[in-house]
Parts: sequence; structure tokens; C-alpha cells
Amino acid sequence: MNKSTLALLLLMIVVATACKKVEYNGQTGKILHKTYSPALNINYVMNSEEQYWDTLKLDLDQDGATDLKICFQYETPYIIGSKDWELSVAGDDLYINQVGWWSRDYHVYCGQMNAICVRHNIDDDYCYGWLNAYATQGSNGQVDVIRYYLRETGYCTCPNYPLKWGEK
Repeated sequence: MNKSTLALLLLMIVVATACKKVEYNGQTGKILHKTYSPALNINYVMNSEEQYWDTLKLDLDQDGATDLKICFQYETPYIIGSKDWELSVAGDDLYINQVGWWSRDYHVYCGQMNAICVRHNIDDDYCYGWLNAYATQGSNGQVDVIRYYLRETGYCTCPNYPLKWGEK
């Protein structure tokens, strides 16, 4: 993809950002919420001649650094957390701080809608966030394409705030 095509694609993506102030245990912060319309997507294309894939980098806490990288591993969408970032999956009725397990990486399988949760370790406290995303295989008759779509993200800057998945 050349630079002018990439620039045009970036201009076509509408990103709506909203912030909500929150307080918890005497600390204040914001819930940083982004909606991507159309959804951001990365693709993995397989055929007999070549294989290629995209990578998506996310800055959930809006500090200018990459927090999560979404790419493909073994033809499966794969999310990797940067240092001090972890991922998990939970039901959308659960507070993210109640999730029982955490990992620096996570595979997203096609056809599943996963409530992907994130936590960021900051000085022995945690800030929580979430991703609204899904993966599909094939579209428009292309069975050799796997797509990962990111529709929206949320991240709370208030340490230990009991954020629910999808809370804005």
C-alpha cells in the first residue's frame, strides 16, 4: 500500500472520542472512549503465491506510546500487550477488575465475539479498559481472507476504578 492510499484511508476513518469523569477511592480520572466508523480492520490474506498481513497499533491511554499491537499469528488474530499491559476475556456483565486471569497476549478466533478486557499496571495499581472487536473469515466470496474488526475502545485513567466492559 503506498503512502497516498494510506493517507486517504486514514482520512476516511471517522474517530469519535468522548471522555467521562469518574471518581473512586478519592482519586479522579476519565473514561476515554473511542468509536471507529467504519470499524478499523486488519487483514490476513492467504493464497498459493504469497501471504501478507497488517498490524494495528493502539494507544488506549493516549500517552503517545503503543499499548497494544494487533496482528496475526498462525492465521489467527493476535493481540499483544506492551510492557505492563495485560489482556483477558470476560462477560459484558462483569466488572473488569473481577476477571480471574490475565495474559500479555491473546488469540481471537473467527466467529466469536469476545469481550476483550485490558489492564495496565501503574505503580502497583491497575487502570482497566476494553475492546469491542470481532474476527471473520472470508467476505465477498474471499474465503482466503481473515479480517479483524475493531469497533470501539474504552480506557479508564482512574486507578482501580471498577470499569465494566463497554462502559463509556
